[in-house]
Amino acid sequence: MSVFPAVDRAALNVEGPSAGSREARGSLALKALAALNAAGVVLALFSPLTPVATLLVLLFNVGAAVLAVVYVVVAIGLDRNRPWAIAALRPLLVLVAVVGCCTLVAGLAGGRIRIPFDVALAVWALLGPSDVRPAPRQSARSVGLVAVAVPMLALMLFALPLGGWGGQLDVHEADLQAALSVDCGPSGSGIPAEVNLRYDWSWRSAALLPSGTDIVVVGWTGADADGHPLYTIGDIPPNETGIYPALAGYPSTDMANAIAKETTASFRWAIVVDEQQLQPARIDLTLNRAPHLSLTGPQSMVVMASYIHDGVWRHDAQKVTCSW
Repeated sequence: MSVFPAVDRAALNVEGPSAGSREARGSLALKALAALNAAGVVLALFSPLTPVATLLVLLFNVGAAVLAVVYVVVAIGLDRNRPWAIAALRPLLVLVAVVGCCTLVAGLAGGRIRIPFDVALAVWALLGPSDVRPAPRQSARSVGLVAVAVPMLALMLFALPLGGWGGQLDVHEADLQAALSVDCGPSGSGIPAEVNLRYDWSWRSAALLPSGTDIVVVGWTGADADGHPLYTIGDIPPNETGIYPALAGYPSTDMANAIAKETTASFRWAIVVDEQQLQPARIDLTLNRAPHLSLTGPQSMVVMASYIHDGVWRHDAQKVTCSW
């Protein structure tokens, strides 16, 4: 004989919403959305084929993870015909549809094609007839769940303009302080055997979770009568953590290549921001006078330096002209 009290199993059974109703469709739609969000969070743990800003990934996936929990909670409530879940369903689906449409439009404006699964699921559920008449009133729980969903949906919608490279939470060109100095040699002594360059930079403000690859490009103009550059690359002193000479990196490479075409010769350094962390830094470079120059009359060389931040913007230091 069992010592445990008898349990009325029939009393524990909860009849769910009827097939095809708004509540049944809503439960399926929310579970599907939760699965999509959870899958996106898991995929974010792996390195993407095309790097993106770390802060963008964090903001987007925090919103996706919290929303997945909200969707599952409401879906389970719908399966059990809880009034608070039924009351929360309609405003939640409307929010999903509106934000999904905004995301679709923003993607098209940016040249990205996105299949609006969220909009399709929300509209499909909303078009189903409700099982419940009259509709339950909003309760503290239903209002609270919708209130949690609103900022999370907004966080996913605005993750790019907030956390993307060049976004509101990133550093901008006005935050960079940079200067180029060049030792042109004694005045009136002719073209020196070497010219020493120095490029310093620092930041007026910081960024939350800086990432990506910046590039510094130093270029110089000036050629002899035959069109040969007056100076070639000489000594490259070792650099600080996260600064790598003669390297390029996404997403700044294209802009660096364009800048290099503005000069006779150039050299570049890749700044791995995840390592360098936007700390003040300095780059040194020695240029050697090219051999066998064909010189006629006075000569001059213009030196320039540009800092490229994640392929979004460039900052040009004051150019320096050496005349001999």
